[in-house]
Amino acid sequence: MDELKYMKFPGNTCAKYNILYMLLEAQGTIVPWEQIATCAGTTAEEARRYVKSLLDQGFPVEIHGHTGCVIPADEDILSPSRIYKHLRTRALGRHIRYTFTTASTNDDAKCLAAGSPDGTLVICETQTKGKGRLGRQWESPRGGIFMSLILKPQIQPTLLPPLSLVVGYATATALSRFGLQAVAKWPNDVLAKGRKLSGILCEIGAAQGKLEYVVVGIGINANISTAQMPSAVRHRSTSILDQTGRRVDRNLVIAEVLSRFEPVYLKFLESGIGALIPEIQGSMAYVGSSVVISNRAMGSDETYSGVLQGLDEHGRLLLRTCSGEIQAFAAGDLSLRPQ
Repeated sequence: MDELKYMKFPGNTCAKYNILYMLLEAQGTIVPWEQIATCAGTTAEEARRYVKSLLDQGFPVEIHGHTGCVIPADEDILSPSRIYKHLRTRALGRHIRYTFTTASTNDDAKCLAAGSPDGTLVICETQTKGKGRLGRQWESPRGGIFMSLILKPQIQPTLLPPLSLVVGYATATALSRFGLQAVAKWPNDVLAKGRKLSGILCEIGAAQGKLEYVVVGIGINANISTAQMPSAVRHRSTSILDQTGRRVDRNLVIAEVLSRFEPVYLKFLESGIGALIPEIQGSMAYVGSSVVISNRAMGSDETYSGVLQGLDEHGRLLLRTCSGEIQAFAAGDLSLRPQ
Protein backbone atom coordinates (compact mmCIF):
# COMPACT_ATOMS: atom_id res chain seq x y z
CA MET A 1 0.00 0.00 0.00
CA ASP A 2 1.25 3.47 -0.83
CA GLU A 3 2.55 5.65 1.97
CA LEU A 4 0.02 8.17 3.24
CA LYS A 5 0.66 11.50 1.56
CA TYR A 6 0.16 14.45 3.89
CA MET A 7 -0.16 17.98 2.62
CA LYS A 8 3.17 19.80 3.01
CA PHE A 9 3.69 23.53 3.31
CA PRO A 10 6.80 25.71 3.05
CA GLY A 11 8.68 27.37 5.90
CA ASN A 12 7.58 27.30 9.53
CA THR A 13 4.10 26.13 8.59
CA CYS A 14 5.58 22.85 7.36
CA ALA A 15 7.32 22.31 10.72
CA LYS A 16 4.05 22.89 12.55
CA TYR A 17 2.20 20.34 10.45
CA ASN A 18 4.97 17.79 10.87
CA ILE A 19 4.66 18.17 14.65
CA LEU A 20 0.88 17.88 14.53
CA TYR A 21 0.95 14.72 12.41
CA MET A 22 3.67 13.18 14.57
CA LEU A 23 1.55 13.61 17.70
CA LEU A 24 -1.46 12.09 15.95
CA GLU A 25 0.58 9.10 14.76
CA ALA A 26 1.93 8.50 18.27
CA GLN A 27 -1.39 8.89 20.11
CA GLY A 28 -1.11 7.26 23.53
CA THR A 29 2.70 7.45 23.61
CA ILE A 30 4.78 10.28 25.09
CA VAL A 31 6.94 11.80 22.35
CA PRO A 32 10.23 13.37 23.57
CA TRP A 33 10.82 17.03 22.71
CA GLU A 34 14.09 16.18 20.97
CA GLN A 35 12.34 13.68 18.70
CA ILE A 36 9.64 16.21 17.86
CA ALA A 37 12.23 18.87 17.04
CA THR A 38 14.25 16.51 14.84
CA CYS A 39 11.19 15.38 12.89
CA ALA A 40 10.05 18.96 12.32
CA GLY A 41 13.51 20.30 11.52
CA THR A 42 13.30 22.91 14.25
CA THR A 43 14.54 23.52 17.79
CA ALA A 44 13.08 21.89 20.90
CA GLU A 45 12.11 25.32 22.20
CA GLU A 46 10.20 26.16 19.03
CA ALA A 47 8.51 22.75 19.16
CA ARG A 48 7.38 23.47 22.73
CA ARG A 49 5.96 26.84 21.68
CA TYR A 50 3.95 25.27 18.90
CA VAL A 51 2.57 22.51 21.13
CA LYS A 52 1.63 25.18 23.68
CA SER A 53 -0.27 27.05 20.93
CA LEU A 54 -2.16 23.83 20.13
CA LEU A 55 -3.06 23.48 23.79
CA ASP A 56 -4.32 27.07 23.85
CA GLN A 57 -6.63 26.23 20.91
CA GLY A 58 -8.13 23.34 22.87
CA PHE A 59 -6.13 20.58 21.20
CA PRO A 60 -6.13 17.53 23.53
CA VAL A 61 -2.39 17.25 24.17
CA GLU A 62 -0.81 16.69 27.57
CA ILE A 63 2.59 18.26 28.27
CA HIS A 64 4.90 16.22 30.49
CA GLY A 65 7.39 18.85 31.62
CA HIS A 66 10.80 18.55 29.99
CA THR A 67 10.10 14.97 28.87
CA GLY A 68 7.69 15.50 25.99
CA CYS A 69 3.97 15.46 25.21
CA VAL A 70 1.19 13.03 24.32
CA ILE A 71 -2.35 12.83 22.98
CA PRO A 72 -4.22 10.55 25.43
CA ALA A 73 -5.01 7.12 23.98
CA ASP A 74 -8.75 7.41 24.67
CA GLU A 75 -9.14 10.84 23.05
CA ASP A 76 -11.71 11.06 20.23
CA ILE A 77 -9.61 12.73 17.57
CA LEU A 78 -9.22 12.51 13.81
CA SER A 79 -6.10 10.88 12.42
CA PRO A 80 -5.09 10.93 8.74
CA SER A 81 -3.33 7.57 9.05
CA ARG A 82 -6.39 5.90 10.58
CA ILE A 83 -8.61 7.30 7.83
CA TYR A 84 -6.16 6.01 5.24
CA LYS A 85 -6.10 2.56 6.86
CA HIS A 86 -9.81 2.06 6.17
CA LEU A 87 -10.02 3.65 2.70
CA ARG A 88 -11.10 1.60 -0.31
CA THR A 89 -10.43 4.32 -2.87
CA ARG A 90 -7.99 5.03 -5.66
CA ALA A 91 -7.92 8.84 -5.43
CA LEU A 92 -10.29 10.22 -2.81
CA GLY A 93 -8.61 10.90 0.52
CA ARG A 94 -5.15 9.80 -0.60
CA HIS A 95 -3.82 13.28 0.26
CA ILE A 96 -5.01 14.74 3.55
CA ARG A 97 -4.78 18.19 5.11
CA TYR A 98 -5.67 18.19 8.81
CA THR A 99 -6.02 21.15 11.15
CA PHE A 100 -7.51 21.30 14.61
CA THR A 101 -9.49 24.53 14.15
CA THR A 102 -10.21 26.50 11.01
CA ALA A 103 -12.78 28.98 9.78
CA SER A 104 -14.17 26.69 7.06
CA THR A 105 -12.81 23.54 5.43
CA ASN A 106 -14.51 24.58 2.18
CA ASP A 107 -12.67 27.91 2.22
CA ASP A 108 -9.39 26.13 3.00
CA ALA A 109 -9.99 23.68 0.15
CA LYS A 110 -10.63 26.50 -2.31
CA CYS A 111 -7.35 28.15 -1.30
CA LEU A 112 -5.48 24.84 -1.69
CA ALA A 113 -7.20 23.68 -4.89
CA ALA A 114 -4.74 25.02 -7.46
CA GLY A 115 -1.75 23.19 -5.98
CA SER A 116 -3.50 20.05 -4.73
CA PRO A 117 -4.06 16.68 -6.41
CA ASP A 118 -7.52 15.52 -7.38
CA GLY A 119 -9.21 13.88 -4.39
CA THR A 120 -7.39 15.85 -1.68
CA LEU A 121 -9.27 15.79 1.63
CA VAL A 122 -9.38 18.72 4.08
CA ILE A 123 -10.56 17.91 7.62
CA CYS A 124 -10.71 19.63 10.99
CA GLU A 125 -12.06 19.16 14.51
CA THR A 126 -13.98 22.45 14.72
CA GLN A 127 -14.97 25.28 12.38
CA THR A 128 -15.52 28.85 13.47
CA LYS A 129 -17.39 29.91 10.32
CA GLY A 130 -18.88 26.69 9.00
CA LYS A 131 -21.44 27.25 6.27
CA GLY A 132 -24.20 25.42 4.51
CA ARG A 133 -26.24 25.99 1.38
CA LEU A 134 -27.21 29.59 0.55
CA GLY A 135 -24.77 30.92 3.15
CA ARG A 136 -26.58 29.39 6.11
CA GLN A 137 -24.46 28.78 9.20
CA TRP A 138 -23.41 25.20 9.97
CA GLU A 139 -22.81 24.60 13.67
CA SER A 140 -19.43 22.90 14.12
CA PRO A 141 -18.80 21.71 17.70
CA ARG A 142 -16.14 19.13 18.54
CA GLY A 143 -17.28 15.60 17.87
CA GLY A 144 -18.76 16.40 14.48
CA ILE A 145 -17.27 15.61 11.08
CA PHE A 146 -16.30 18.58 8.91
CA MET A 147 -14.58 17.68 5.67
CA SER A 148 -14.10 19.00 2.16
CA LEU A 149 -12.95 17.19 -0.97
CA ILE A 150 -11.09 18.87 -3.81
CA LEU A 151 -12.25 17.36 -7.11
CA LYS A 152 -11.05 18.17 -10.61
CA PRO A 153 -13.55 16.53 -12.96
CA GLN A 154 -13.37 16.88 -16.72
CA ILE A 155 -16.99 17.92 -17.11
CA GLN A 156 -19.05 20.89 -18.20
CA PRO A 157 -20.10 23.11 -15.26
CA THR A 158 -23.72 22.93 -16.45
CA LEU A 159 -23.78 19.20 -15.64
CA LEU A 160 -22.71 19.64 -12.01
CA PRO A 161 -25.91 20.64 -10.14
CA PRO A 162 -26.99 17.03 -9.37
CA LEU A 163 -23.58 16.28 -7.77
CA SER A 164 -24.78 17.28 -4.29
CA LEU A 165 -27.55 14.68 -4.55
CA VAL A 166 -24.98 12.03 -5.56
CA VAL A 167 -22.89 12.96 -2.51
CA GLY A 168 -25.98 12.81 -0.29
CA TYR A 169 -26.88 9.36 -1.60
CA ALA A 170 -23.35 8.03 -1.00
CA THR A 171 -23.24 9.58 2.47
CA ALA A 172 -26.60 8.06 3.43
CA THR A 173 -25.46 4.65 2.18
CA ALA A 174 -22.24 4.92 4.18
CA LEU A 175 -23.99 6.01 7.38
CA SER A 176 -26.42 3.10 7.14
CA ARG A 177 -23.46 0.84 7.90
CA PHE A 178 -23.34 2.33 11.41
CA GLY A 179 -26.83 1.28 12.42
CA LEU A 180 -28.73 4.30 11.11
CA GLN A 181 -31.79 4.46 8.88
CA ALA A 182 -30.29 7.21 6.73
CA VAL A 183 -31.84 8.55 3.52
CA ALA A 184 -30.88 11.28 1.06
CA LYS A 185 -33.08 14.38 1.01
CA TRP A 186 -33.12 16.37 -2.22
CA PRO A 187 -31.11 18.41 -2.98
CA ASN A 188 -28.28 18.23 -0.42
CA ASP A 189 -29.16 16.69 2.96
CA VAL A 190 -29.17 13.34 4.72
CA LEU A 191 -31.93 12.51 7.20
CA ALA A 192 -32.37 9.91 9.91
CA LYS A 193 -35.94 9.40 11.16
CA GLY A 194 -36.96 12.69 9.58
CA ARG A 195 -34.22 14.80 11.17
CA LYS A 196 -31.13 16.30 9.58
CA LEU A 197 -28.02 14.21 10.12
CA SER A 198 -25.75 15.57 7.41
CA GLY A 199 -25.51 18.46 4.96
CA ILE A 200 -23.61 18.90 1.70
CA LEU A 201 -22.29 22.06 0.10
CA CYS A 202 -20.70 21.96 -3.38
CA GLU A 203 -18.80 25.00 -4.63
CA ILE A 204 -17.05 25.39 -7.97
CA GLY A 205 -14.06 27.32 -9.23
CA ALA A 206 -14.18 28.29 -12.88
CA ALA A 207 -12.37 30.70 -15.18
CA GLN A 208 -13.52 31.80 -18.63
CA GLY A 209 -16.26 29.20 -18.61
CA LYS A 210 -13.85 26.35 -17.84
CA LEU A 211 -14.22 24.30 -14.67
CA GLU A 212 -11.06 24.31 -12.56
CA TYR A 213 -12.22 22.48 -9.44
CA VAL A 214 -15.19 21.46 -7.33
CA VAL A 215 -15.08 21.57 -3.54
CA VAL A 216 -17.49 19.13 -1.91
CA GLY A 217 -18.14 19.99 1.72
CA ILE A 218 -19.75 17.37 3.96
CA GLY A 219 -20.83 17.97 7.54
CA ILE A 220 -22.03 15.07 9.70
CA ASN A 221 -23.42 15.26 13.23
CA ALA A 222 -21.43 12.38 14.69
CA ASN A 223 -20.38 12.20 18.35
CA ILE A 224 -22.43 15.15 19.52
CA SER A 225 -25.84 15.34 21.13
CA THR A 226 -28.61 17.55 19.80
CA ALA A 227 -28.70 19.02 23.31
CA GLN A 228 -25.39 20.70 22.40
CA MET A 229 -26.90 22.34 19.33
CA PRO A 230 -28.52 25.79 19.21
CA SER A 231 -32.21 25.75 20.13
CA ALA A 232 -33.12 27.11 16.68
CA VAL A 233 -32.01 23.88 14.94
CA ARG A 234 -32.28 21.33 17.75
CA HIS A 235 -35.83 20.23 16.92
CA ARG A 236 -34.98 19.33 13.32
CA SER A 237 -31.49 17.87 13.82
CA THR A 238 -30.08 14.56 14.98
CA SER A 239 -26.73 12.81 15.27
CA ILE A 240 -25.16 9.37 15.10
CA LEU A 241 -24.83 9.48 18.89
CA ASP A 242 -28.51 10.31 19.40
CA GLN A 243 -29.70 7.73 16.88
CA THR A 244 -27.57 4.81 18.07
CA GLY A 245 -26.78 5.69 21.69
CA ARG A 246 -23.06 5.22 21.13
CA ARG A 247 -20.04 7.05 19.78
CA VAL A 248 -18.40 6.02 16.53
CA ASP A 249 -14.85 6.10 15.23
CA ARG A 250 -15.09 9.24 13.11
CA ASN A 251 -12.03 8.17 11.11
CA LEU A 252 -13.92 5.05 10.03
CA VAL A 253 -17.00 7.11 9.12
CA ILE A 254 -14.95 9.44 6.92
CA ALA A 255 -13.25 6.51 5.20
CA GLU A 256 -16.60 4.81 4.59
CA VAL A 257 -18.17 7.95 3.10
CA LEU A 258 -15.24 8.42 0.69
CA SER A 259 -15.21 4.73 -0.22
CA ARG A 260 -18.94 4.75 -1.00
CA PHE A 261 -18.76 8.05 -2.86
CA GLU A 262 -15.89 7.30 -5.24
CA PRO A 263 -17.60 4.60 -7.39
CA VAL A 264 -20.86 6.54 -7.78
CA TYR A 265 -18.91 9.73 -8.51
CA LEU A 266 -16.98 7.97 -11.28
CA LYS A 267 -20.26 6.59 -12.66
CA PHE A 268 -21.72 10.10 -12.56
CA LEU A 269 -18.76 11.44 -14.56
CA GLU A 270 -18.85 8.62 -17.09
CA SER A 271 -22.59 8.17 -17.64
CA GLY A 272 -24.30 11.20 -16.12
CA ILE A 273 -26.88 11.50 -13.36
CA GLY A 274 -29.44 9.48 -15.34
CA ALA A 275 -27.49 6.27 -14.75
CA LEU A 276 -27.77 6.74 -10.97
CA ILE A 277 -31.44 7.74 -10.69
CA PRO A 278 -32.85 4.24 -9.92
CA GLU A 279 -30.51 3.63 -6.97
CA ILE A 280 -30.75 7.19 -5.63
CA GLN A 281 -34.57 7.04 -5.65
CA GLY A 282 -34.37 3.85 -3.61
CA SER A 283 -32.68 5.80 -0.81
CA MET A 284 -34.50 9.12 -1.01
CA ALA A 285 -36.74 10.78 1.56
CA TYR A 286 -40.40 11.67 1.03
CA VAL A 287 -41.05 9.75 -2.22
CA GLY A 288 -44.83 9.22 -2.38
CA SER A 289 -45.45 11.78 0.38
CA SER A 290 -47.21 15.14 0.28
CA VAL A 291 -44.55 17.83 0.20
CA VAL A 292 -43.99 21.54 -0.28
CA ILE A 293 -41.28 23.07 -2.46
CA SER A 294 -40.34 26.70 -1.94
CA ASN A 295 -37.81 29.10 -3.39
CA ARG A 296 -37.93 31.69 -0.61
CA ALA A 297 -34.19 31.41 -0.08
CA MET A 298 -33.76 32.31 -3.76
CA GLY A 299 -35.87 35.46 -3.36
CA SER A 300 -39.21 34.01 -4.49
CA ASP A 301 -42.41 33.77 -2.42
CA GLU A 302 -43.86 31.00 -4.58
CA THR A 303 -44.52 27.59 -3.06
CA TYR A 304 -45.70 24.39 -4.74
CA SER A 305 -47.58 21.54 -3.09
CA GLY A 306 -48.11 18.00 -4.28
CA VAL A 307 -46.92 14.42 -4.07
CA LEU A 308 -43.23 13.74 -4.63
CA GLN A 309 -42.88 11.32 -7.55
CA GLY A 310 -39.10 10.98 -7.65
CA LEU A 311 -36.48 12.30 -10.07
CA ASP A 312 -36.28 12.77 -13.82
CA GLU A 313 -33.26 11.79 -15.92
CA HIS A 314 -31.59 15.14 -15.14
CA GLY A 315 -31.89 14.77 -11.37
CA ARG A 316 -34.72 17.28 -11.13
CA LEU A 317 -37.42 16.71 -8.53
CA LEU A 318 -40.79 15.60 -9.92
CA LEU A 319 -43.92 16.85 -8.19
CA ARG A 320 -47.49 15.80 -9.01
CA THR A 321 -49.65 18.81 -8.21
CA CYS A 322 -53.28 18.79 -7.10
CA SER A 323 -54.32 19.24 -10.74
CA GLY A 324 -52.44 16.08 -11.73
CA GLU A 325 -49.73 18.00 -13.57
CA ILE A 326 -46.11 16.83 -13.18
CA GLN A 327 -43.69 19.68 -12.53
CA ALA A 328 -39.88 19.41 -12.49
CA PHE A 329 -37.68 21.42 -10.12
CA ALA A 330 -33.92 21.88 -10.46
CA ALA A 331 -33.58 23.81 -7.18
CA GLY A 332 -35.58 24.70 -4.10
CA ASP A 333 -36.24 23.82 -0.47
CA LEU A 334 -38.17 20.61 0.15
CA SER A 335 -40.27 19.86 3.23
CA LEU A 336 -43.14 17.61 4.24
CA ARG A 337 -46.54 19.21 3.84
CA PRO A 338 -48.09 20.00 7.24
CA GLN A 339 -51.04 17.74 8.01
